[in-house]
Amino acid sequence: MIGSKLPHALCIGAAVLATGVCAQAQAPSVRFAAGQQGSQNYGVNAALAQAFKTDANLNTTVQAFGGPTAYLPLVNSGELDVAAVVMPDLGDAIRGAGPFSGNAQKNLRLVAALFASPVGLMVRKDSGIASIRDLKGKRVSWGLTAQASLLPYVEGALANGGLTRNDVKLVPVASVANGVDDLVAGRVDATLFALRGGKVVEADSASGGIRWLPFDTSAPALARMQAIAPEAYLATVTPADKVVGASTPMSTMAYDYVLVTGPKTADAAITAMAMTLREKGAEIAKANKVLGTMTAQSIARPYKQVPHHPAASAVLGIKN
Repeated sequence: MIGSKLPHALCIGAAVLATGVCAQAQAPSVRFAAGQQGSQNYGVNAALAQAFKTDANLNTTVQAFGGPTAYLPLVNSGELDVAAVVMPDLGDAIRGAGPFSGNAQKNLRLVAALFASPVGLMVRKDSGIASIRDLKGKRVSWGLTAQASLLPYVEGALANGGLTRNDVKLVPVASVANGVDDLVAGRVDATLFALRGGKVVEADSASGGIRWLPFDTSAPALARMQAIAPEAYLATVTPADKVVGASTPMSTMAYDYVLVTGPKTADAAITAMAMTLREKGAEIAKANKVLGTMTAQSIARPYKQVPHHPAASAVLGIKN
């Protein structure tokens, strides 16, 4: 009797083991593209990859590249599956503008927006400059040869205040970080930068204090800004946000980090990622500071210029 039960038990155990192995083998694989290791972009993609592996039962890997001009074409062709990227880069890629001039990446689709990245025009606190309009005739960081996708955001910020590039003195810089260095050194009067960027505290200390110029929230001002930087929008900053240089409530420019996919990613994987972000996004962001603040509202932000993948639209309730 005992001899007849043992093989049966072993058979059941083997069947359960086989089922587990089979389920693991059938978990969708998702290949992430990211910026260089050590960069913020790599950190965002790595955090998402780990979250999807843990919470969505996806087999995820992350491959590092020099930047979005290297990896977005691979997502567009389906050689890689997804990438978290900032909207300035994605907007250029979709339109074939900036560094993607003549090489539009038309197969890219959104899985979800992730979190906002507020940016603004930084000036020295003692500059006497109180508004964007006050920058007329002043020196403004320009060029951004290493970050060409951000140049429309400088021009869009000026447009919000009713100015054009011809109204200011353009000072060439390679990057927004170099622009901050020039502000501290007194070579420029205003420069675009992220409100929560790592150099903000440094600049505030080295210059005797910095401040951010408030953006005009009127419909005409917003239209002028978005005519040049269409994926930009306005966000409110309050003292509770503890942003250095923003001691009173104000509006500033913002753009999103987004998750984008290509034409060959399995619908099941896209559905799993969108559902995980919808249901656990806030929790995932809380555990990973590099992911900023994700909310149900931020994840489902629609974009007229960039369509969502149908599988993601179905989960997030977005109409393309």
